[in-house]
Amino acid sequence: MNTVLLVSSGVTVTWTHRAIVYGDKKSSAHSLTLTIVLGLIFTFFQYIEYTQATFSITDGIYGSLFYMMTGFHGIHVLIGTVFLIVCLIRMMKNHFTRKTHQGFVFAAWYWHFVDVVWIFLWFVVYWWGSIRSEEWEKRHKEIQELYLSLVS
Repeated sequence: MNTVLLVSSGVTVTWTHRAIVYGDKKSSAHSLTLTIVLGLIFTFFQYIEYTQATFSITDGIYGSLFYMMTGFHGIHVLIGTVFLIVCLIRMMKNHFTRKTHQGFVFAAWYWHFVDVVWIFLWFVVYWWGSIRSEEWEKRHKEIQELYLSLVS
């Protein structure tokens, strides 16, 4: 769900940029507002995931990496959301024109960076981290037996 939210927000922030370039203030304000809402919903779902998780940061390497990586990303989403809110305020005060809107461009680049990092995190933490094949279990058992034989 969060992946769909952030990828969608990447589309809406691009829509905002195109609307600014074409001088469509109404569309740019609507799409930027939608981007901000998607970022806030993402943050809310991340909070729900944290409160419902069946593991903690102290439950091993997966828990530690999960909370560290998704937590740092979540902080960046919050920073990016604030960045976009400031851009929306500036947009309402007519600080952006078709040719001069560099502040928004920086915010959009930052937001796209947050999107790309999330796709990487989704792959590593959610997809790859959930793979528990028979081969993995077999190798894990072999390593465990080797370790126990060396220790005893």
